[in-house]
Amino acid sequence: MLWVTGISAMTVIGSAGLWAQTARGGPGAKSEASALHQFEEAIAKYVALRESLIKEKIAGPVPNSTAPELNRASDALAAAIQRARGNAKPGDVFVAPVTPVFKQRVTNVVRSENLGPVLAGIDDELKAMTTPIVHLRFPMAAPMATMPPSLLAALPPLPKSLEYRIIGQYLVLRDVEAALIIDFIPAVIPR
Repeated sequence: MLWVTGISAMTVIGSAGLWAQTARGGPGAKSEASALHQFEEAIAKYVALRESLIKEKIAGPVPNSTAPELNRASDALAAAIQRARGNAKPGDVFVAPVTPVFKQRVTNVVRSENLGPVLAGIDDELKAMTTPIVHLRFPMAAPMATMPPSLLAALPPLPKSLEYRIIGQYLVLRDVEAALIIDFIPAVIPR
């Protein structure tokens, strides 16, 4: 695991698709751009909090860390985030205006790329979990499926410390190093 700081460390996958869709114009382009801007602000706020916790309280892994040391660092980061975001709830990062934008983009990609069969085989859902929960550690040790590149291209890029995941019909925002669900949107992934 790497401790990545700085919102400037953005994933390149998806940026062309995001801006191409927003730049097309049309009646909803201004409200979509505003919603995406609010989402980016929420991401920046979360990353700033995360970075401040790492700088002030958390000792990250060092080169050649052992598996138990990596796990302790992940546990410490997750605990610090959970304490700092004690009142976190769904919609804090996936702000309300961006939810319909994400849903529409996912629907468009699933239809145009015929991703239904692909998505049917992708499910990071734990057998006991049918609904994600903010601040749930996910997954504890299980491998996760790869997101389809065309689906990622339709979503805004994220800093390397965050990633999108699928649990059932939910689109989940996950902190990579903390293995922590930060937020989710229900009924996004068609099944």
